[in-house]
Amino acid sequence: MRVQDSGQGEPGPRSDASLQEFFGRGETYVRQLIAENARLRLELHTNDRRGDDPQEPAPASLMESLMARVAELEHEREAARPEPESAAPSATDEHTAALIHRIEHLELESYHLASMYVAGLQFHAARVLTEVLQTITEVLLNFVGIGAFTLFVVDEERKVLFALLREGGELEACGEVPIQDAGPLAAMVQRARPWTRGDPAYADDAAIMYLPLVSNRRLVAVLRLESFLAQKPGFEDNDYSLLSMISEHAGIAIETAWIRAHAKAAPLQRQAVEQLVGA
Repeated sequence: MRVQDSGQGEPGPRSDASLQEFFGRGETYVRQLIAENARLRLELHTNDRRGDDPQEPAPASLMESLMARVAELEHEREAARPEPESAAPSATDEHTAALIHRIEHLELESYHLASMYVAGLQFHAARVLTEVLQTITEVLLNFVGIGAFTLFVVDEERKVLFALLREGGELEACGEVPIQDAGPLAAMVQRARPWTRGDPAYADDAAIMYLPLVSNRRLVAVLRLESFLAQKPGFEDNDYSLLSMISEHAGIAIETAWIRAHAKAAPLQRQAVEQLVGA
């Protein structure tokens, strides 16, 4: 089986329908997360509010209210002090700025949790190998910001890696890569466990990182991350947990899809099920 890349050079954005389908599967959870975040923001605003007029109409959002309050405070400061640059900021200004920073942090955390949940959900929901490959592509492009990468799958009998999926280049140009006794590939085979933050960042001149995809101490594939998207300067803090999740869950998904493809469908039977659990 071979999956061709989406084109040469920098990859273009996925179609709206494709992205809608991908993100729509986790829509329920994301909506709940957003609602919970809004509740926390409202609670935070209520607890920290100081002397607001209760009759004043509520703004469209808490962030708009905070920004309006900041602008109001800056205007009052300018009017009261002709030379504000020489004066220390007031306690109210500092409190408002700290509140805005806290809300922005909550929003970033909510987005990261939603990204992790949606990505993990898609790996667990994938039933065939093409769905696993699509999920890998969407997560790397849209969540991590990797613009060019190649997925190599292990040929366990021949002890080589062969390219199955490539984004941002020609698949035919990859060829096969032997699993030698030294180098990053051999090290990944020997470790035989998913990559986690703090592990060696396998890399060389051809890649910013090699990411092992492992299932139950079995290396099933390797992702060669070759370059970032143009707007992405490098890895951010939250990217590492996504990479760790891909390393484990994508490996399990590939092995599961492989087993399903070679197993015959059979109806559930009480006797057979009880034998499986030793009942």
